[in-house]
Amino acid sequence: MDLEFFIHVSLAGLLATYLHLVGALWADRYGLPRIDLPRGMTQLTFGDSFEGPAPYGWGIAVIHVNGIAFALLYATVIAQYLPGEPYIKGLIFGGILYAGAMLIFVPFFLKDGFFGSKGHPMGWLTALIIHLIYGLIVGWLSPIL
Repeated sequence: MDLEFFIHVSLAGLLATYLHLVGALWADRYGLPRIDLPRGMTQLTFGDSFEGPAPYGWGIAVIHVNGIAFALLYATVIAQYLPGEPYIKGLIFGGILYAGAMLIFVPFFLKDGFFGSKGHPMGWLTALIIHLIYGLIVGWLSPIL
C-alpha cells in the first residue's frame, strides 16, 4: 500500500463518513427518526468528567476516524471478495456494517437492544439508510488493493 492509495481511500472514507453523519442528523427532515451519532459516540468514548460532558466535536472526530478505518478495511481486505460493480460492492459492505452495528455495537455497547429495539421503532431504517450511503460512497470512490 503506497501513500497515494492510503490518501485516496482515507479521503473516500472521510467523505462517506461525512454524508453518513449528515444523513443521520437530517433524518427527521425526510420523516425518519434523527440519530445523533456524535453525541452517542462522545458519551460512549469519553463519558462525563468532573467538568461535565465531553465536547461534541470529539464524537465527530471519533466517528470520522472509524469511517476512515472501515474504508481502509474495505479497500485492502473485503472488497476483493465481494461480487459486482464497485457501487454494488460498496452497498454490500454498507449492509455488512449495518448488520454488525445492529447485532454487536448497538445491543452490547449502546445497550439499545438488537436492531435498536429499545429505541425509536423506525430507528433501524435510518441506520440502514445511512450505512448504505456510507457503503455506496466508499464503493464508488475507493480504489481496491
